[in-house]
Amino acid sequence: MVIGNALSVGLLGLKAFTIQLQAFISSGLPGFSIIGLPDTSLSEARERVKSAYTSLRCEWPETRLTVNLSPASMPKSGASYDLAIAASILSARGIIPLNELENTIILGELNLDGSVLPIQGMLPICLYAKQKNITKMIIPYENFSEAKLI
Repeated sequence: MVIGNALSVGLLGLKAFTIQLQAFISSGLPGFSIIGLPDTSLSEARERVKSAYTSLRCEWPETRLTVNLSPASMPKSGASYDLAIAASILSARGIIPLNELENTIILGELNLDGSVLPIQGMLPICLYAKQKNITKMIIPYENFSEAKLI
């Protein structure tokens, strides 16, 4: 049993908090669940991630897939976690080594074709990352000029 991991950052107003994503691939009927208090747009990540995955000719796991966003008590909204969800799945499958994503924040909305769209709130997220001594971030290219201000 391998559990894939990734990190992201959530925002409540301008207050940022760390989100740990864990992907678990288990036997059983094929399914894809996202748990941990997602809103509707985040629940739609299932379709965006799966479509992007197959558009990029990656083999989708035909088994049970569960992605947990922790802490479950904090509300999570928007599509900015799509790329981190995809990375946690790739980590669970062994395509990305487990230690490769340690201490790395991943943000970005996925298009159905696999391209990555920019997100809102990059400045408070980067300030939070700096405060937490996180030096690696995977972000959309369109957000780079804003992120490098920090």
